[in-house]
Amino acid sequence: MKSIKKKFIALTATLAAAALVATAAPLLASQSASTYKVIAWNDLGMHCACPTFGGFLLLPPFNTVKAQVFKYGTNDPVLITSANAAGMTVTYSMVENTDAILQADPYFSQWISYSPKLFPGFAPVVGGKVMGLAGNGIAGTMTYDSTLLDWTAVGIPAYPVTTGDPTKDIMIDPLGGPNRDPFLTTNVYVKDSTGKIVAQTSTVTPVAFGGCCSCHLKLAAANGYPSTPAGSFAYLGKMHGQNSSKIDISMIDPDGDGVGGPIRCSWCHWDPAMGENAAPGLAAVWPNYTILPGATFTKADVKVSQYSFSDVLHRFHTQDPLVLSTYDPNIANNCYDCHPGNNVNCYRGSHKVKTAIWCVDCHGNLNQRVAAGQLTQPWKTSTLPSCTSPALGIKSAFACHATSVVGGTTYPATPTLFGKFINSRGHKGSPKCQTCHGEAHAEAPSSMTLDNVQLSTQQGTVAGATYPTGKNSTYALGVCKFCHPNKTSTWGVPPHM
Repeated sequence: MKSIKKKFIALTATLAAAALVATAAPLLASQSASTYKVIAWNDLGMHCACPTFGGFLLLPPFNTVKAQVFKYGTNDPVLITSANAAGMTVTYSMVENTDAILQADPYFSQWISYSPKLFPGFAPVVGGKVMGLAGNGIAGTMTYDSTLLDWTAVGIPAYPVTTGDPTKDIMIDPLGGPNRDPFLTTNVYVKDSTGKIVAQTSTVTPVAFGGCCSCHLKLAAANGYPSTPAGSFAYLGKMHGQNSSKIDISMIDPDGDGVGGPIRCSWCHWDPAMGENAAPGLAAVWPNYTILPGATFTKADVKVSQYSFSDVLHRFHTQDPLVLSTYDPNIANNCYDCHPGNNVNCYRGSHKVKTAIWCVDCHGNLNQRVAAGQLTQPWKTSTLPSCTSPALGIKSAFACHATSVVGGTTYPATPTLFGKFINSRGHKGSPKCQTCHGEAHAEAPSSMTLDNVQLSTQQGTVAGATYPTGKNSTYALGVCKFCHPNKTSTWGVPPHM
């Protein structure tokens, strides 16, 4: 812990200077004077990553940016697909992250060291370039998804960094380091066959530390363990060994180096957020793993769990007597205990701006989610809320959007992860929900100014655009003339089907 702090003190000024010099400026959603327009977004509105990786892994650096490209003329716009791109490419480049900054960062360097053990065969740096688990770096070419009808860069290894700008470095580091910037920027470019940029935009690419360390460091100290990541891992392992599995995960040595960990929870607990349909099992990943001396369990006890990772994680925290009596009796409703709070407050969209809706009003609190069986199929469309109804088994005190407002009884949705809003589309079947409304959990208008820049700038390109009382250019894309040259320049709610 002390060595990490010392590294931070020495590197903060260097990293901040490098961030300002080495990165390109955000494009602020500008469009060139051409017949093409592009809108980009992050798929979830906030991703999480761990600050340390030597003990256990909840989530890796893994951020996804999507975009839709349209060609405009005298009639309705045409969606640019891989089939009609005519030599065009869609590329992306992060602003605050560079290969040099990430490789020098004390936390991300742990990812570089430990990720090959967490994901055997994975190379986190190739030819000096930082790579993500899906093969994309912090800059590259997006690929077209013919099912979801968008250009995408999956698994970008985005990571919160210290920029030296106090207006950006707002995330409190639970390990005591300097504040970091969780709301990163990705520039997206559309280039023709000659490499000329014909359209460009910028989008927020958020990633933050969750609240786990804030509680678990105190928990370790309260039970005689060091208030460090290593101490937290050791005590977490002991607690894990007290459940029915009997397995102290801190006593598992996957690679035979004589040290417990690192452990990836999804080796044994199914976690679709890791891109897996089933837990592989520790033995399948590390056939020669060992158990450290002094352990009170054997290899025969190490099995694939029947429960998803979301299920065991959330159910434990809402049912454990110590959690409820000592740490937070209302943890079922206090989402920021685990999800990014720490001055980040990842839920910031229009539902928060315009109403008093809280996460649990759509998703249900954790007790309700467990009772409804949502966590047995986490992240699935079937268990998540939609625009017209709350999540499975939940009755909300707030009215959802009526089907008559969206012009039909169903949304075009794909049978995939993350819910109907995130991967659905409407309005003549092509535009994605997030193309017009902004990214999930930061829907327009967001309470954070940076989220609103792209749509505000896009609609601001329409000469003479007007808005009803109470609305402005930060609201969802609704100036018809932005897409349809022969339509009105007055903002309104278009048909969604």
